[in-house]
Amino acid sequence: MKVLPLFVLSSLLLVGCGSGGSSSSSSSGTDNSGNPVSLPEDGQNIGTNPGDDNNVGGGNDNNSGDDQGNTDPDPAPGPGETFAEQMLFAVNQARAEEQNCGGQIMPAVPALTWDLDLQDAAYGHSVDMANYNFMSHTGSNGSSPQDRIEATGYSWSTWAENVAAGQKDINAVMASWMNSPGHCKNIMNGNVTEMGAAFAENPDAQYGIYWTQVFAKPR
Repeated sequence: MKVLPLFVLSSLLLVGCGSGGSSSSSSSGTDNSGNPVSLPEDGQNIGTNPGDDNNVGGGNDNNSGDDQGNTDPDPAPGPGETFAEQMLFAVNQARAEEQNCGGQIMPAVPALTWDLDLQDAAYGHSVDMANYNFMSHTGSNGSSPQDRIEATGYSWSTWAENVAAGQKDINAVMASWMNSPGHCKNIMNGNVTEMGAAFAENPDAQYGIYWTQVFAKPR
């Protein structure tokens, strides 16, 4: 397997074929995933094998979740030019409205702010998954989301993580997460106040592109 030497956060949204999945985990004391599970058909793209939480393709962790080389930009999902601005806008747009997360109605909650430490935690995990061709909340070195957050120096009182793989852009990965109860609840978690997110690409890995969102509230 080819290991890419460098992954870069990009202001471009990725296009290309490939299906994907997602998974979530949080600091509630239970890991709601750990391993990837299948996503609904309408949350997938066409091309690679999908997965979400209990199989291959994605993960979501709560503790209080394919591009094949084509990097042409898709239209941005909202205001802003950078990846961080666009992802934050997409998340806050969802949080601004009541959402049905797998039958549980989640009320609108306040907007989040972007945190660079949480971005670093997300980026490191996306790179790890892309380089080592896996999808899980457990890193290749055995790290948990909590470990990765604390390694940045962030002092948390609650956290949550969503991961996903294979979705071509922010719109696609957000649709997958919002269509999956655990991920949706992490995005709509009123106990978190900050977030960071990142993706990393490796065309030689199974899903091509790997996504991580990290949510938290500082202590």
